[in-house]
Amino acid sequence: MEKKAEYQVSSFANEGVLEIVVKGEITEKTYKNVTDEVNAIIKENNAKKAIADFRALERRIEPSEMYRYFRNYESNLFDIQYAIVDLPENVQYKTAAINAGLHSLMWFTDMDAARKWIKNNDRSNRYHHSNGNPQF
Repeated sequence: MEKKAEYQVSSFANEGVLEIVVKGEITEKTYKNVTDEVNAIIKENNAKKAIADFRALERRIEPSEMYRYFRNYESNLFDIQYAIVDLPENVQYKTAAINAGLHSLMWFTDMDAARKWIKNNDRSNRYHHSNGNPQF
């Protein structure tokens, strides 16, 4: 019998920025649920700026699955200033998200850098990484 994938999504406001933490496992079967939950949190909070922290994920879908999903999914993430904090070895997820049309995305490996960027920049500066170099 296959173990059921479990995940947890939590959120809190931090100086006007919605912070979302996703932990556990994201599989093909749970990815839509996780994304729907994140979108609902953004909508409920009427967030214009959000940071999602994925560093505690133990298991996740392939970047190509995420790409296909975002190509066919309407998300609040397309309309807000959005930063992801993740481990350096997961940079391929950033590429997949941007290629799927999530152009408001910024990707960081350091939470403090993500917080600083999102608080000090508007949407016109969205293609810069925490070191200031363009990240297309």
